[in-house]
Amino acid sequence: MNKSYRKSECRVCGNVETETYLDLGLMPLANNLEDTSRYAENAHRYPLEVEFCGTCKLSQLTHVVDPEVLFRYYTYRSSINGGYRDHCKKMAVSLVEENVLNGKSFVIDIAGNDGALLREFNDVTNCKSLNVDPAINLCKIAEDAGITSIPVFWNYENSNQIKETYGKADVITSTNVFAHVDDIQGFIKGIKNVLKDNGTWVLEFPYLVDLIERNEFDTVYFEHMSYLGIHPVNYLCQKTGLKIYDIQKFSIHGGTVRLKITHENSEIEVKDSVKKYLNDEIEKGFTTPERYRGWSSIVNSVISEFSESVRTLKSNGNKIAGFAASAKGNTLLNSAEIDSSIIDYIADETPEKIGKFSPGTGIPIVHIDRLRINPPDYIVILSWNFKQEIIEKLRRFYDGKFIIPIPHFQIIE
Repeated sequence: MNKSYRKSECRVCGNVETETYLDLGLMPLANNLEDTSRYAENAHRYPLEVEFCGTCKLSQLTHVVDPEVLFRYYTYRSSINGGYRDHCKKMAVSLVEENVLNGKSFVIDIAGNDGALLREFNDVTNCKSLNVDPAINLCKIAEDAGITSIPVFWNYENSNQIKETYGKADVITSTNVFAHVDDIQGFIKGIKNVLKDNGTWVLEFPYLVDLIERNEFDTVYFEHMSYLGIHPVNYLCQKTGLKIYDIQKFSIHGGTVRLKITHENSEIEVKDSVKKYLNDEIEKGFTTPERYRGWSSIVNSVISEFSESVRTLKSNGNKIAGFAASAKGNTLLNSAEIDSSIIDYIADETPEKIGKFSPGTGIPIVHIDRLRINPPDYIVILSWNFKQEIIEKLRRFYDGKFIIPIPHFQIIE
């Protein structure tokens, strides 16, 4: 039986007086794909709700599922996506230049998945590197690609062992992982423990401001335990003896921010970008509960529009498929109560997903070649954050129509 519990306090500051502002009902685990449609349709469900902390300004899920269940075997492969590989390449080049990394330098990538980012570092410089990821299957893939990997969760205790074995790091990267962590305080103490005095911790996460402003509710699922703005991260850093010294924005994943963080006593100077982002969040109201109230009704409208539009297309005799068996797609389909009677199949390129069935909906996940053999009239792009890349890829052999579900229902001819 899967383990979960109700979070009774804010994981950043301990505040117990939080306010729930989004309730998506009972949802299955987004990445726990099943072997049969029956098992998928009957997958165990948990309450999927988001609450706001008025003290440190964090948004977090009200219920936490055991990380051992979520992350020990992980079906998402970073290197499958060309857009993300390109993002990693540019990041590696810039960090090597900014931090003057060389053969004597040491880089740690936390939750480095199948080694996508560290492969790019290896192409740019011959520095020592380490991938720390709890997924045993992904660590094996990374190891096979020549990336030194250890299958453990990043926390303070494990950081001690890493420091003793490998030494302190010049650069620590953590992309799309901080939101996945329940023990955020142990995570950040581990960073402080292993980072060199003038080292840089690079923290990337999908930006809460974009999630709200662009109606990206489908990025809410159980792996994402927190929804982050700059204020709660700054709160944590100040509490731990670290400082944010630069912030940059990227369009990937529907809006991502990159924070560069170092020790509070580091010689690195804080740039104006930090104050700008903190002030912007205040001016836009993201530090007050009023900004979040009412968003749930907007989300319900987006879900209803998608559900009704797709059902109408189906009732008119159209064949509909999905592309990319993503976690966000799982939230969207379950919220809209769309199953295999509406969407025939979901095409994907990840080997671990093909032949499985989507949790909650029972929709079969098939190889991308099915789109050539049995092309639908419409393809719902479930990983809409990579829609341009996906459309360009599929247009080589598919001449039907695409559906973009977020931030609102859209058909591309």
